[in-house]
Amino acid sequence: MEQINVVRVLEIQPESLNHLVEESLSQGFRFVERLVREYDSGLNCFDQLGEVLFTASGNGAVIGIGGLNRDSYFNDSKVGRLRHLYVQSAWRRRRVGSLLVTRLIHEASQHYQLLTLRTGTSAADEFYQKLGFKTYPSWDHTTHHLQLSEVEYFPISGEV
Repeated sequence: MEQINVVRVLEIQPESLNHLVEESLSQGFRFVERLVREYDSGLNCFDQLGEVLFTASGNGAVIGIGGLNRDSYFNDSKVGRLRHLYVQSAWRRRRVGSLLVTRLIHEASQHYQLLTLRTGTSAADEFYQKLGFKTYPSWDHTTHHLQLSEVEYFPISGEV
């Protein structure tokens, strides 16, 4: 078993994410690059009340990332949004994404009543639905949501 460490990021070290940016761009995903760019510019530093950024590390390298912001599409302080979740291809289907999302759900439950996200792939759709996210009812700018009062927490170890 390999140990995965999920830790809160207080300051991004862009060089530690370069491999994730490159891989995600090669797969047609621009959101990891956007995360780094928006963080560098100060546009989104995940530093407001109810916001957090986590990385997952394995074998001494960052293998995944995901954040939580207040959902800017809803005019409601009780709605959070899962942002920029990405797991390195070699680490997918090894519970790394589940570890990240579970930590984000736990954080979200301390500030929000509803957690939303947007994804455009069938693999991500299946992943989020397995974690309890719903697709109905649907709203603009949102493909999945989770009513946080309905979440049953389950312990997850960091071993994959």
